[in-house]
Amino acid sequence: MATSTAGYGVYKKVDVETASQGKLIVMLFNGAIQRAEEAKRQLERGGVEGVHNNLIRAQDIIGELRGALNMSAGELARNLDRLYEYFQHLLIMANIRKQVTPIEECIRHLTSMRDTWNELFDNIAKEEKPVTPHINQHGAALMNIQG
Repeated sequence: MATSTAGYGVYKKVDVETASQGKLIVMLFNGAIQRAEEAKRQLERGGVEGVHNNLIRAQDIIGELRGALNMSAGELARNLDRLYEYFQHLLIMANIRKQVTPIEECIRHLTSMRDTWNELFDNIAKEEKPVTPHINQHGAALMNIQG
């Protein structure tokens, strides 16, 4: 089991190091959502330390999203920063009060934003997709040579 866990860690490191910027953003959202969901599960089980640790990790991930914003990009970046700040506030309140409601609200918002970013990056990738050559019945690519 240790070998497969180590292999997964290596794979995850390579995945992060080679991921596009869009994929990294989606991965950060996924990580924050996973940590918040685990905190919710821990809260339901009475695992106070697990709640705290997972909420701190989710806050840190949201902090990474905030830190990646190009604040000179204008109003959109400022609005995203405010949203991320609100998400962190929800997680802090959940941690202080040990309440599930702020965690659930945060998860809803993070999931909605993650899905929106994912759709945007998928659409961009489709637009940038190179044209594939036409393959004839013999398996050879047809070339269009113009002089």
